[in-house]
Amino acid sequence: MGWTIVQEQQAQEEYENELAEHYLYELVRQFASAARRLALYDCKTCLKELEQLPVAHQRSASVLVMVGKVHYEMQDYASAERAFRSAREIEPYRLWDMEVYSTLLWHLQRNVELSYLAQELLNINPQSSQAWIAIGNLFSLQKDRNQALTCFRRASQLDPSCAYAFTLSGHETIDENLDKSINFFESALRVDARHYNAWYGLGTCYLRASKIRRAEYHFKKAMEIHPNNAVVLGCVAMTLERRKQLDTALSYYNKAIEVSPENALVRYRRAKMMVSMRKYNEAIQDLEYLRRTTPEEANVIFQLAKVYRLIGDAVKSAQALAVARDIAPKSLNKMKRLLETVRDDGDDKMDEG
Repeated sequence: MGWTIVQEQQAQEEYENELAEHYLYELVRQFASAARRLALYDCKTCLKELEQLPVAHQRSASVLVMVGKVHYEMQDYASAERAFRSAREIEPYRLWDMEVYSTLLWHLQRNVELSYLAQELLNINPQSSQAWIAIGNLFSLQKDRNQALTCFRRASQLDPSCAYAFTLSGHETIDENLDKSINFFESALRVDARHYNAWYGLGTCYLRASKIRRAEYHFKKAMEIHPNNAVVLGCVAMTLERRKQLDTALSYYNKAIEVSPENALVRYRRAKMMVSMRKYNEAIQDLEYLRRTTPEEANVIFQLAKVYRLIGDAVKSAQALAVARDIAPKSLNKMKRLLETVRDDGDDKMDEG
């Protein structure tokens, strides 16, 4: 006996409902998986999973903000800015995650854009922590530390669960009062124990206080949460270097540069350590790379001149010194010390530690 028209219609509706439910399930599953990857700071995998979403959803504000946060964590600030800007064009009244966007603009030194964002967020909701963090970042960019701290305090009063406000307060006070800065970072961790920025901030405080083992502990806690952050990896390497564990430190520097090859500071620190290990050829490779990518940085040129002098290449040393003199003509004492550097004729081979 064949199906009636009504039965066929019911079967078709049930089939279409199942397809719709499966589509929604897959969509939510993919989005949740990407969100989990972001929470674990597995940034590359998160980007791959977001790229598998349907195109319409890839262009949604929520996904664009996630893309922006991923690029921000990878220190690809230009891509992060594009994603956040696109998200704000779609949802101009969005508050969620705008505190990250304001910090991104702080890193990029975008005073006008940050001022506009702060004003917009304040107009949307003057009682939001995101607005006051943006205003605080603006004052911080303008070097008005007291006003910045006032704004961050207001953000934490409006939202006591906002670890980010405490962390930014800690970074704002780190140059003036280490104890106060430590208290802010500890307050952030009481709110969110996985806030790696606060662990990193505590490590920085203890490093400045020359408490190397405590600094190493806190940097490693930050690294456990965000294992692919080049700055954190470089700081772990720095503490190990201070403790004369040079081979282990070198492995962390290598990992940091593998994660972020364009990070100039980490590469410079690795080069300096390799000079102390008498790995001169490797040091020259790093310094020449930095010379190409940051030609205006005098310290790199001075270090390069020193290494060439150590291996007995007087011509290249003199050439580098001439460039350094043009870039930093006031560094006469550094030039005199460099000219006192003599060739390393030790028994060890040049590239052995």
